[in-house]
Amino acid sequence: MTHSDAHQPDGPDQWRPRGEVDLAQSQIEAIDRWNRARRAAEQSAELLARTREARLDLDRLLDVTRREHEAMIARTQEHLRDSARVLRGASARRAVVVHRNEWFKDKVCAVLEEHGIDVVMRLDNGADAVGTCIAEQPDLLLVEDSLPMLSGVQVVRKVRTWSPRTISAAHVGHDERIAALLEAGARTAWTRRVPPADVGLALVRLIEADGEVQDQLPEQPNVRRGRPVRS
Repeated sequence: MTHSDAHQPDGPDQWRPRGEVDLAQSQIEAIDRWNRARRAAEQSAELLARTREARLDLDRLLDVTRREHEAMIARTQEHLRDSARVLRGASARRAVVVHRNEWFKDKVCAVLEEHGIDVVMRLDNGADAVGTCIAEQPDLLLVEDSLPMLSGVQVVRKVRTWSPRTISAAHVGHDERIAALLEAGARTAWTRRVPPADVGLALVRLIEADGEVQDQLPEQPNVRRGRPVRS
């Protein structure tokens, strides 16, 4: 090496030994990064533990709420049964008619009222039908199968739960729908081939016999248990 080379500064790409200060600084930075990672892991573990505890608390709360809801339903059903007994003893037989066809409703309701049955409500959708039956606890419900909001099958099932002494009957568009309504809890069903006046008279017989008429009355034209026929 010449004298001039010995005094030239090192190039940027040439290796230079690291001093003790630089090495200590690097170690401190590494320790700091490790501490931050450890704190982040501890915070994540703590958050996970809180989340699990919150889930357990939520599960316990839901279980308590579910039990309270079941108890409330049981008490409500008992109150509704008591109300139904009072209403039946204090007033005339009561009916709710749910159908989208106003002409059909008018004809059926006229027959019912002619025989002393009080039509407390005329409706055209399933949701109102369920709410009315829960509140009014009627003796009779006539429901169309094809309703907005809730179908006839859904209405019959809910009314069977919340107003168990209500006699449900159905009006369907096609014979194949009768089985579904009967399975849901309807006492009987008629298709659109049956005139509304005949439907009304059959409902009168149902309500007068307090739900037992199906096995006692002789068969009438157009009114047969489960399957109306053409006269």
